[in-house]
Amino acid sequence: MQSDQLKLHHFFELPEQIDKIKKNNRLFLPLDETWYRLFREGKKHWELRGINDIFNIKTIREGRTVELRRGYKSDPLWGLITDRLVVHSFKEIPSTIFDETIPPTVRNDPNVMAFVKNYKDKYNKFILFKIRIVEEG
Repeated sequence: MQSDQLKLHHFFELPEQIDKIKKNNRLFLPLDETWYRLFREGKKHWELRGINDIFNIKTIREGRTVELRRGYKSDPLWGLITDRLVVHSFKEIPSTIFDETIPPTVRNDPNVMAFVKNYKDKYNKFILFKIRIVEEG
C-alpha cells in the first residue's frame, strides 16, 4: 500500500456537527447528465478524479462540502466527503468501490466506457472520494 493511500478499514461516522454543509468552502464538482443522475438516484457514491491542482489529497478531505451540479446548470446536490482513496491504476480500486464509482448499470453504454478509457489513459494517479448526499440547510 502506498504511503498516501488511506487504509479502507478506518471507515467512521462523521460527527453530528459536520452534518451541516458549509457552502463557503465547498468543492465544486461539475458532472455530465449520466453521473449527476446516478448520484441523485443514489446509485453512485464515489467520484473518481485524476490527481491535479483541484483534486488532490489536500483538497479532498473528510468532512468537506461538495456541490455537485449537472454541468454548470442549477439543481445542485450537496454532499460531504466521507472517505478517500489514492490509486495509481484502476486495477488498484477494490471492486465494491469501483461498482459505486462506475455502476454496472452504465457499463454497457459505449459512450460511458469510451469516456472512462480516455480518462484512465490521461492520468497516472487518481483520487477517489466517497460523497454522502445531504439535505441543504
